[in-house]
Amino acid sequence: MKSLEKSKYNIFVFMRDMIRMIPFHAGYLLFVAVMNAFLPTVQTLAIAEFVNRVEGTYGGVLKVHMVLIPLIILLGIVIFKQMIPSVTNLIHVSAQNHLKTVLRNRFMKKQAVLQYRYIEDSESCALIYRVCEKAENRFWTGYRTVCNGIELVIKCVALISIVMQASILSGAAILLVSVPLFYLAHQTGKQNYALQKDAVEIKRRYNYLSTILSDRDHAKERTIFGYSKHIAKEYDSLCDYANQKEAAIEKKRYANMKSGSLTMVMLAVIIMLLLLPALSNGNISNGLYVGLVTSILNLVQGMSWNLAGVMQGLADINAYLNDVSVFLNMEEKADADVEPIKIPGFQVETIEFRNVYFRYPGREEYVLKDCSFVLQGNKCYAIVGKNGAGKSTLTKLLTGLYEDYEGQILINGKNLREYQYGELKWMFSVVFQDFVRYALSFRDNIFVGNVNENNGQLLERVIEKLELESCVQELPCGIDSRLGKLEKDGVDLSGGQWQKLAIARLLYSEAPINILDEPTAALDPKGEAKVYKMFWQVNEEKFTILITHRLGAARMADEILVLDQGRVMEQGTHKALLELENGLYKEMFDSQRCWYEA
Repeated sequence: MKSLEKSKYNIFVFMRDMIRMIPFHAGYLLFVAVMNAFLPTVQTLAIAEFVNRVEGTYGGVLKVHMVLIPLIILLGIVIFKQMIPSVTNLIHVSAQNHLKTVLRNRFMKKQAVLQYRYIEDSESCALIYRVCEKAENRFWTGYRTVCNGIELVIKCVALISIVMQASILSGAAILLVSVPLFYLAHQTGKQNYALQKDAVEIKRRYNYLSTILSDRDHAKERTIFGYSKHIAKEYDSLCDYANQKEAAIEKKRYANMKSGSLTMVMLAVIIMLLLLPALSNGNISNGLYVGLVTSILNLVQGMSWNLAGVMQGLADINAYLNDVSVFLNMEEKADADVEPIKIPGFQVETIEFRNVYFRYPGREEYVLKDCSFVLQGNKCYAIVGKNGAGKSTLTKLLTGLYEDYEGQILINGKNLREYQYGELKWMFSVVFQDFVRYALSFRDNIFVGNVNENNGQLLERVIEKLELESCVQELPCGIDSRLGKLEKDGVDLSGGQWQKLAIARLLYSEAPINILDEPTAALDPKGEAKVYKMFWQVNEEKFTILITHRLGAARMADEILVLDQGRVMEQGTHKALLELENGLYKEMFDSQRCWYEA
């Protein structure tokens, strides 16, 4: 997986981004963090002033107005601390809802324009899953952690500044212990994120197994093959392994928290002892000593519980942001989200592959090797070959999904790379082997073939040509019936009906070049041949390429190309290819002849 380091999505960019996305929520949290950071210092000074004023009236009459201001300040601090958690909880929910909308929209747009090679790369898919899965939680938790870190640093600096006025040695002791603790917690956080990456990948795998065990699409095979116990056993094993990883993370966090806690308690005792000489010689007042001791104990308690968590959280968000940076800098397909661009007067004259070599990213072996052939625009073609011969790869290159091939691909003599991607979108319509069954209405399942066209007459013609009228009539709400089981009243179709619906999308697009890439592989050979025969009849005016490893439908093509070992080995009509002695096509057809003969 190759990352293009155009820019770094670091902590500072992240903070700026959060303030832009949710200015009120981010501003509130930052304000509370700064306020909480200065409260210990204000509390220390208020306690000192209160004790000093009470002490100043020793033997006399204490009047309320003499201690009113420090009391008001202390009361305000208590009220602030009591109210803020409830308000923060409301902000927490609201912020995540806002972030969910913004981030999912942003990340979905990014995924929509990625180079296609990332979609077929397991490492890239794992990274995309880590980045996009519950991104709003990661962003908000990360922002809270950064704010907590800011709060902790300000608390330490403010307290050290007061302590150093009384005893430089005490302030130096705080620094001497705090810096290593910060560093140790940060390093532990980096190690924890590495463990979390493994845990996330394991979760991705057991979530898939969970889908197999519970999803409706797997229900029939689950029942027939009875594999549930076996899959459940593997699911439990992965869950246990993920739990062990997370337990290891928690053990490390707890050990660091407790070790830091003991260190800080010892430091607090030492500082209190070091401040005694300053108290005895009058460098600090009794009130300030009491205030400092109170603040130091509060700081020790806070750092005992928060330091490890904050520093590990900062390391975690920093590592996560590195993943976000890689994701955001993944190479995009130029004009990937552009609308189809119609080429006026375009007609297919020739499609040519000229000495084309191609291998998938990260692979050493070539799928296509010196592949050359010419297709004429006035014929319909079938491309046949064994599994793995490179048939579907031809489709991916023709439609512009992959551009990093060697050699030339020409349409009407013009290099494929010279066409705009929007023009290629308009030019091609493809039904893939793994075509999508959209949980939309029957009508919308066809309309997605051309979302910019709302042509009722064309829709009727397509339905009529593919003999889908009876299917529509049987649906409870006709053409507007919801398909699939996403909706309560959703209706499922048979495999053959779904395949016809996928072909209907292709016809509705009215693209000048139609490609059928084994969309009927799930049908039996005779059923496949029947569907293709219907397609040839209703689409004879369009340039069509049929890709298949079964040869029943190939007989209806004007010309057949036989692909083997990455290149076209034979080309000709069905009759001509059968006449080739020891021909590859003849051998394949003879082995399948019984599929099509009664």
